[in-house]
Amino acid sequence: MEIIENAKFGRFHYKLLAILGTIWAFIAINTLSVAFIIPLLKKEPAFQGSLTKLGAMGSAALWGMLLGAWFFGILADYIGRKKSLSLAVLTFGLGSIVSAFVQSLDQLIILRFMVGLGLGGSLPVASSYFAEFMPKKIRGAMISILESFWAIGTIIIGIVALIVKADWRSILLFGGAIILALPLLATLPESPRFLLLKGRIKEAEEIIAKIFEVSVKLEMTKEEHRKITIAELWSKYAKITFMLTIAWFSIAFAYYGFFIWLPKFLASALNITVFKSFQYFIITAVAQLPGYWSAAYLIEKIGRKKTLSSYLFLSGLAGLLFYKFVSSGNASMILLSAVLFSFFNLGAWGAIYAYTPELYPTSVRGTGTGWAGAMARIGGGLAPIIAGRVMEISTVGVAVLIIAVISIVGALNIAILGKETKGKALE
Repeated sequence: MEIIENAKFGRFHYKLLAILGTIWAFIAINTLSVAFIIPLLKKEPAFQGSLTKLGAMGSAALWGMLLGAWFFGILADYIGRKKSLSLAVLTFGLGSIVSAFVQSLDQLIILRFMVGLGLGGSLPVASSYFAEFMPKKIRGAMISILESFWAIGTIIIGIVALIVKADWRSILLFGGAIILALPLLATLPESPRFLLLKGRIKEAEEIIAKIFEVSVKLEMTKEEHRKITIAELWSKYAKITFMLTIAWFSIAFAYYGFFIWLPKFLASALNITVFKSFQYFIITAVAQLPGYWSAAYLIEKIGRKKTLSSYLFLSGLAGLLFYKFVSSGNASMILLSAVLFSFFNLGAWGAIYAYTPELYPTSVRGTGTGWAGAMARIGGGLAPIIAGRVMEISTVGVAVLIIAVISIVGALNIAILGKETKGKALE
């Protein structure tokens, strides 16, 4: 696909970024809405529970994301990137709307799991779909910019929580507004790389001609119609898959463990109201944008591997600072360390989403990124539960310490086992 690899970033790419970026923002909105919901449920008797059970509610969507990442990732390699993404978006959009009308904590946990199915499928499929249209010189940076829409979604949900005066049902209902974007997604073409792999050569040629205004003659790859299995990831691509398994588990454990409980962390550490902690949450979310943008710049300058491992390591150090200052009660340093964690952890997310699709060939890219996303959901699913339990038997500081150590372990794994992909064409 030399025409795609060497193309200039044009009108089609802007449209693709806008539509997928909107979806990405709403993935963040639906994922992080639980961080605002948890402290608000205490006001309603039917929704009260222990910190461990509330942590389980916080993890419910993430466990759904585990199954969704596998299912929709594999589905994308069979029916196409666009169709799989559309089904995933519809799943979490409708799930969010229905969850706004539940009458018990158990019902909410079930609906959050269903929302997670769509969220988990949307992330890896959207990143693979986007990567397969990007020119190789700016692919990494553009995927990181796509990922920065997560920060925009994080800021939006914080503002919405303040506007609706912390009405958790309205927060969930807002998350379902993403279904309005489905007609826009329908206007996008299928990935020519996928079409070529499936032998639909004429369709691929027509799409390339329409987007880039050039006539091309394509040939099928040698791997057309080959069945994709998870086992293949652990045979032909064992080292890559192992590295990504640890990396995605670590980055997700750190992120979800920290941000799902961040309003609680801040309220306890700074001795402020939950509503006030929402305002501080927005401050940390704003720090995510320069984190993404700096990572987008560095992955094209120093490479994916160095940027990812460095940012993940520095986010771990920021977590250690948070742990240190919680015990001393230094409010300004607690907030600063939270901001630094947000900056580096989200920068690492931008890098890992750029890095992962480049490590697999087209025939297994959807399955490979789906597996990676699934490992993230295991880490993310365990983190809120473990953090909630740790706070019950110990302190907020110890919960953050565990998060910091796991982040550092993930960084060392990437530094030792990762390989660089900067400037290389997609296979």
